[in-house]
Amino acid sequence: MNNSSLTFVLGGAKSGKSEFAEHLYSRKERICYIATGVVKNPDGEMQLRIQRHQARRSNKWITREQYQHVDELINNSQQDGYLLDDAIMLVTNLFYDLVLAKTSPEKIDDYLESASSQEIATVILAAVRVNNQSMVIVSDEVGLGVVPATKQTRILRDLYGEVNQLIAKEADNVYFVISGIAQKLK
Repeated sequence: MNNSSLTFVLGGAKSGKSEFAEHLYSRKERICYIATGVVKNPDGEMQLRIQRHQARRSNKWITREQYQHVDELINNSQQDGYLLDDAIMLVTNLFYDLVLAKTSPEKIDDYLESASSQEIATVILAAVRVNNQSMVIVSDEVGLGVVPATKQTRILRDLYGEVNQLIAKEADNVYFVISGIAQKLK
């Protein structure tokens, strides 16, 4: 990968997408792994997932557990590349931050209709080409499942799909990982 490339890695749950993305940087030492799966409430199962991801990564990489101000993180550090895992968790966390800043938890469903995928995607893409950095973004493909049962989850699913489309459009390379096998789409 060159110094200013954006690679987007999509796949389903447990498809091997994170491992594939990590392999793209396996020969680099100065990598910042941006873990967006920030645990806000204690959750033993999520903690185990995070520990498995941590154990798999190079101990030479630095890890930042955050989903806010990713562009500032990249601006203020000098690494050979950045791996953001994953966009869906980032979108979910930013979405609820934005929604709860504008309404109360009881009124989320009423507010959801005005949510903007462009607003969320802009937050992610602002970090992408900062200082001509190399970046890999991992995300779940959400368009292959069933239609969610609630309005809130349907809006989120649609938002995820729209954000994925915007990132894929900007990406230099796009891979889809199925059962551990990566297929280059772009």
